[in-house]
Amino acid sequence: MASTKFRKTEAGRAEIRERRQALSRPARNLLVIIDDSRTGDEWLGLVAGAAPADLQALVDAGFVQAAAGVQAPPPAAAPAPPPVADAPAPASMDAASFRALYDYLTAQARPRLGLIKGYRAVLDIERSTDVAALRRYAEHFIEQVRAAQGTDAAAEVQRDLAALR
Repeated sequence: MASTKFRKTEAGRAEIRERRQALSRPARNLLVIIDDSRTGDEWLGLVAGAAPADLQALVDAGFVQAAAGVQAPPPAAAPAPPPVADAPAPASMDAASFRALYDYLTAQARPRLGLIKGYRAVLDIERSTDVAALRRYAEHFIEQVRAAQGTDAAAEVQRDLAALR
């Protein structure tokens, strides 16, 4: 598990929005920031107080899974939370747009905004339940990048986002 890269599942994104499970603070922080850009050990080293048991708890609950086709151990007896019933399901055409926009924004948040502002941005992205909400946030994201890195970086992000539509 140390060299495995993980990514959030839909259940993990729902948990971030709804906070249904009683996760420890390090486990919740780990859930919020984890993506497939680093290994499990690297993420554990970045989250204060996080232990391998916290990562295993996220895997067991079905909140994260091994990325890039590597299978994680099957979840323990703890069932994953039910799907969000009140969130509008994106139409099939919008589902691909939602995924592409979500992936781009979460991947760019920390490199473009830094650790703390990037962490806050990922929280805001996780709260978006449909393509329209993500597009509204993307406009705000461009302004945040402009403030953090200047007009050239903001223009680059704007071009990347336009290519996703």
